[in-house]
Amino acid sequence: MSLNNTEKPETFSDVIKILTKYNVISEELSTQLIKMVRFRNLLGHFYLEIDNEIIYNILQNNIKDFNSFKQAILTKFKENLLETSEKKDST
Repeated sequence: MSLNNTEKPETFSDVIKILTKYNVISEELSTQLIKMVRFRNLLGHFYLEIDNEIIYNILQNNIKDFNSFKQAILTKFKENLLETSEKKDST
């Protein structure tokens, strides 16, 4: 599968939705990442009003989501490399 020539995202949330649509990341991870995008937007607009304890808790409890995202992307790239290699070998 190639993500080339697919719909073009206009927002960070769109990127996550497209990755989910093409089974690069799971629905569960998508939900968590969209929450992070919304929180990032909140930070950008209301940074003086954000409770530091909320940020600390997110960093302590949700850092695994970043690792899950990284692993999902790496897995998809490896699958694509194997598919490409197999196609070259069969020609």
